[in-house]
Amino acid sequence: MIELHDLALAAPDGRLLLKELALAVPRGGRQLITGASGSGKSRLLQVIAGTEQPLRGRVAVGGRRLWPGDGALAGAVEVGLAFARGGLLSNLSLGENIALPLRFRGLPTTEVAARVGAALDRLGLSSVAGLRPHALSASARKHGNLARVLALAPELILLDDPLEGLDSADRATALEVIRAWELDPGKTLVIAQEEPDPFAGAPWRRFAMPSPPLLLEVP
Repeated sequence: MIELHDLALAAPDGRLLLKELALAVPRGGRQLITGASGSGKSRLLQVIAGTEQPLRGRVAVGGRRLWPGDGALAGAVEVGLAFARGGLLSNLSLGENIALPLRFRGLPTTEVAARVGAALDRLGLSSVAGLRPHALSASARKHGNLARVLALAPELILLDDPLEGLDSADRATALEVIRAWELDPGKTLVIAQEEPDPFAGAPWRRFAMPSPPLLLEVP
């Protein structure tokens, strides 16, 4: 499903975060990426999603080459990325944000409404569906990103620190959704998180980002 070869990543300030990474995640695999804040976990997920270009290396997802290339995954595999922060368009309500990828896919209006409603209910967001991101709590925004992935029902799911900053109730809600994906053999799941718990152990494979980030130039 995911193949990374000789991958190098840099931070926005030019620090080298990662070099010569080779990583393969099979279809239906469970991959945990751990590391301290600023180690490049989020950038690595975005490279896999095709939204960030690596400094160097080859990236393929679902048999399609992303990098070198244009990062486009259209027609190869449906990807859902839940951002650790942000990720919601400020000019749309929460419900509209969740619906947007489904509308891009050209799904019927009734199906879009049903999927969005079910995702909102599952994550306890129905009462705030009409609010824009600035009016939502941090936990609601975080759950909103998760709800958008849930509604999309993609084959490849990329989650960036999905439990960070959540209280015990919100954490339990998120874990319930993630555990359902974990038990679905049709889903390939990659989670970036500072601490491995509660995703350590079978069936999860673990890759730890270098820490501290490398202070080297890319040759």
